[in-house]
Amino acid sequence: MKRPLCRFNFTGTALAISLACTCGTQTLFAAPVFLYSFPASWNGTGTAVIDQSGAANDGHTTGTLALAASIPPGATAGTQSITTNAGAIVTNANQLLTNATVAAAGGFRYDLSFMWDGTDSTSFGHVEKIVDYAGTESLQLTTTAGSAALQMRFDDSVNAVSTTILPNTWYNVSMIFNSQGNSVDGSGNLAGLASLTVNGGAPVTNAATKTAQGDTLNRPIGVGQLGANFGYLVGFKGQIYNPSVSLLPEPGSLALLGMGGMLVLFRREKK
Repeated sequence: MKRPLCRFNFTGTALAISLACTCGTQTLFAAPVFLYSFPASWNGTGTAVIDQSGAANDGHTTGTLALAASIPPGATAGTQSITTNAGAIVTNANQLLTNATVAAAGGFRYDLSFMWDGTDSTSFGHVEKIVDYAGTESLQLTTTAGSAALQMRFDDSVNAVSTTILPNTWYNVSMIFNSQGNSVDGSGNLAGLASLTVNGGAPVTNAATKTAQGDTLNRPIGVGQLGANFGYLVGFKGQIYNPSVSLLPEPGSLALLGMGGMLVLFRREKK
């Protein structure tokens, strides 16, 4: 008897890729939480931000958000970025990355491109939030005059991974938290591995724990600011292009997805 055909399907842009392996009637997804692209998601008017991923996790603007013509090298002509110096985006829904949700999926990831304008924020410990869940799991900068540390911070206190970036330079970034098959422990924490990949280089990795702190808060995901409904706060100074958040495939499928990024078709086995 022949086994089901298994295909890898690749959808999305070069900066925000969604992967799916379909085996028979079962599909193993890198499930989107949201993808915001501009001007498709927000054209510079109103406050509604429309999710382009199909997950329907729309958002809204805070403060004074602006569109920018500046886009990363190789980006699609006619698209735009957002300038978050005085305004940003938060999701309408809260608690999108609870530990139970992340453990069931196998992890989560942030993908986007950004360009920091060199502003050294002197408030909030020089922190500027790029993508931030509930004020806990944050891709952020800690700025100085002339350079900044790009960090993935857990529990708003522990820097799991960090690298140095320069102003006025576009960076394409993927941050992945892989739970490595771990379950939420008795304290509500989830252990795993964090990795940060910048411009397609070698990932910087470190052990990380997604603590229970975010689960105790009823907060959204922020793009260009703190993930909380407090108005524009702890904002990133610069441009952000095609920000997306997604859940990883379930742990059992991660090995399949890692067998070859460009693999399209498995052979059918003979009888």
